Amino acid sequence: MEPAKLYTNLKVGKPVDATIEITGEVPAPILEVHRKEVLEKVKHGLEVPGFRKGNVPEAVVLKHVNMNHVLEDAAEEALNTAYPAIIDEYKLAPQSAPRITLVKLALGSPLEFKMSIAVEPEVTPPNYKKIAAAVKAKAKPVEVTERDVDEVLGQLLTMRSSEGAKTELTDEFVKTLGKFENVADFKAKLKENIKTEKEDEARRLRYEELAQELAAGAKFALSPLLIEDEVYAAHGRLHRELEKRKMSAEEYFKIIKKTEEEYMKEKKEAITRQLKTKFILKAIAAKENIKPDEKEVETELQHAARHYPNANPEAFRAYIEEMMANEKTLKFLEEANWK
Repeated sequence: MEPAKLYTNLKVGKPVDATIEITGEVPAPILEVHRKEVLEKVKHGLEVPGFRKGNVPEAVVLKHVNMNHVLEDAAEEALNTAYPAIIDEYKLAPQSAPRITLVKLALGSPLEFKMSIAVEPEVTPPNYKKIAAAVKAKAKPVEVTERDVDEVLGQLLTMRSSEGAKTELTDEFVKTLGKFENVADFKAKLKENIKTEKEDEARRLRYEELAQELAAGAKFALSPLLIEDEVYAAHGRLHRELEKRKMSAEEYFKIIKKTEEEYMKEKKEAITRQLKTKFILKAIAAKENIKPDEKEVETELQHAARHYPNANPEAFRAYIEEMMANEKTLKFLEEANWK
């Protein structure tokens, strides 16, 4: 005998603004099973004079509970069971938590429900070759001046002086700082290091500009549900961080001279840009067949496992693969010789 169907009359709509609406029913017998389970849990925790805890007759239990609340709890459990089965059967890839509405809920009747979920948007990348070429054309060669070197030297000598060390720039002094032959060798390597730092910073800024231009040039809708979830998560992270610092939200927003509403509005705008960039880079990577190196992914996973032993391995792998693919895609866009 086949098991009872968890849901019936299911209709899965087509994506609108990267959001899918699903309607259906949970059969009355399935809802009744969950109603009895909820009642059983209530029964075990209910204390009624004249009866031992956990042994209150159902007829008495029914007099001490709100049946609407019991049905709502039963509906929640029924849908928590049905939801993953729906996702699996229809091969959906939710990008957000489901938003569920109970359309009809009555004892002895099927539960009618509606749910909405965010899905990955359909992205047609902008002319990324043209955008990348334009960003690259504005790049200027990195230069390191003697003033740059002198500034770093001044900071170094000041720091060492505060530590009580001899601060005169001599061959003997620079040898105490590392494997340097003399002052000239030290200055040459210092100049190389400064140049590397400047190049890294220039590359970071180019990547940032490229990502912004790609996001501005792409026309596609993000699901409001996905944005809402990400903003909610960011809000939670902020308040957890403030708790660690033992700082109130009022103090924090006073320091940054913004209201919480202004801060969250800016955060929402930033999150929207980040999400757009994420899906654009993913679309470009798919079109250009760009994938992260599996060995590098494994190395990062091992590194992450040592530092975050309680992290979900699958979620961490997905995050690392996404970050590496994004970096590789941006590098591809920057280095390609497009006109």
